[in-house]
Amino acid sequence: KDDTHALSDFLKDRLPQVGLDYDTYGPYVLPLLTEEEVDADEWESVLELLQASSESHSDDEECWMQLRADIQAAWASHLQTQQQHEQEQHEQRAQELSAALAEERRLAEVAAQEAQQKEQQSTSVVDDAAKRALMERFGYEDDTAEGGDDDNNGGGALTNQQVASQAAQERTNEMRSNKGQTKKDEQAKTNKAKMEKARVKEERRKRSAKGERRRG
Repeated sequence: KDDTHALSDFLKDRLPQVGLDYDTYGPYVLPLLTEEEVDADEWESVLELLQASSESHSDDEECWMQLRADIQAAWASHLQTQQQHEQEQHEQRAQELSAALAEERRLAEVAAQEAQQKEQQSTSVVDDAAKRALMERFGYEDDTAEGGDDDNNGGGALTNQQVASQAAQERTNEMRSNKGQTKKDEQAKTNKAKMEKARVKEERRKRSAKGERRRG
């Protein structure tokens, strides 16, 4: 006998209703309950054996046809339930896989964002270091109290205001220097033009004097 079969409990209740013991006759019925189609002759042979063995229903032809129909209906219901359960398990595994893939993508995005933030922070640190180096070289914010030494006679680092003032003065001096140089260049060109004009005039005078001597 097989008490682990899906229909063992059903047969334990149904077979005694036709005068049969499950432990004795259940093993004849269970092999007929498979997912593959069973030949009709096999069913007829088993039902004939059961009917002949029954002390209470051996002459009742209709009850054996009903027994076969009840067993087949119970087995079909079991197969349908099993198929639905397998389908639900398949869908659940698919959902779990989809959720796992989504979580992997989320973790990958988080890791990428963290890496980008670290890179930005690293760049910010480098920029801050460069700014500090420039401030140390050219000056710093002067947060001292009012009345401090504006002439910076102590020889310390220049304030931003002093650096800007010096830069403006340097630009002014450079513009003046360029302007003076331009005037000198213009004067030199003028002098050169005058000298060239005088030279041409002198050459004309000499040619004119030679002509007069020849005619005399």
